Amino acid sequence: MPRSFRAELAAPGGKVPVRACELESSPVWLFASIGEYPVYDDVAYEAMINDKRRMSAYTEAVRRYAPGRTVLDIGTGQDAVWALAAARAGARHVWAVEVIPESARIARKNIEKAGFADRITVVEGLSTEIELPEPVDMCVSEIIGTLAGSEGAGSVLRDARERLVKPGGVFIPHRSATTAVALDLNSANLGTLPGFPPLVFRYVEEVFASVGRPFDLRVVLEGLQDNPRVRQRSYLSDAVEVEPLEYNGDLQPEGVDAVELTFTRAGRFSGLALGVRLWVSEDDEPLDSLVQSSNWTPVYAPLSEEGLPVRPGDRFEFEFTTTMSDDGVHPDYALVGQLHRASGPAVPLSWGSTHHGDGFRETPFYRSLFPAP
Repeated sequence: MPRSFRAELAAPGGKVPVRACELESSPVWLFASIGEYPVYDDVAYEAMINDKRRMSAYTEAVRRYAPGRTVLDIGTGQDAVWALAAARAGARHVWAVEVIPESARIARKNIEKAGFADRITVVEGLSTEIELPEPVDMCVSEIIGTLAGSEGAGSVLRDARERLVKPGGVFIPHRSATTAVALDLNSANLGTLPGFPPLVFRYVEEVFASVGRPFDLRVVLEGLQDNPRVRQRSYLSDAVEVEPLEYNGDLQPEGVDAVELTFTRAGRFSGLALGVRLWVSEDDEPLDSLVQSSNWTPVYAPLSEEGLPVRPGDRFEFEFTTTMSDDGVHPDYALVGQLHRASGPAVPLSWGSTHHGDGFRETPFYRSLFPAP
């Protein structure tokens, strides 16, 4: 079977053709960015639990700050990991919030089994819509997405600070930022455009179903962070930070960040790999999804289908804009910039990614990924 082949996905309104790939022979392949949508399953939860680097950082932070405090756990999940960790560390009481009904049901069962039903209360719903008997001392959350704010961390935790947490209360994590590095996608996948392996189809289908239509959903690149050789031939620059979110400070989930990437090696510039840096505690070394194995994987922001030749010293200047989508929680992203090379005029480049926009097959990348019937 060839590495890339055509298949079909189920979607509201009918079947959608898609570029697929054979997992075993693809250095890099695509997955849907699913954290922004209610499509978590046992496989996704297991991937989070098995992220040892992230789990270790959160465990240490909860042990440090939870004793004697009342705690809010936003997005507790079916395993109620941090609600239970806080209770075991000596929290006086934990309010564990979960929006997915089945996950909330399983969380209650797991909490009762662990013997903490008297100290942990599961609250079903959105944290932005619930009320608590009194403000809490501490908030822990794992609603950091593949991009710093893509799961709504900025808006959700700002609301928690204003309504649910005492003034001066502690937030875990401490800070996050979206990161960007110039990417040569052709080199990353050895000359073949990456596709979705068949095992990923159901996640894409569930994202389409949750929105009610097919659209140009955010995709992530599997195989970059895990393999230094792939990164070496794919990354054309050092990384820069955009979308800074200060959870224990002045939290601004919307904004415009002007940055510049300088190319450090020659290649064909096809787009950006976008990741997340996360400081779980203030004095921690950050987790970095662009270069560390993680349950977060880099988002692909396509800018040129063919790839633009670049050399060391060339520059890509751009503005990265974050605005709230119409649900008031999940952000929409836009990027506008210019590629400056040693010779020739500047090349304008742009990218946009909405949480649930109407657009489908709006750019060459998505027309290739979802070819017309």
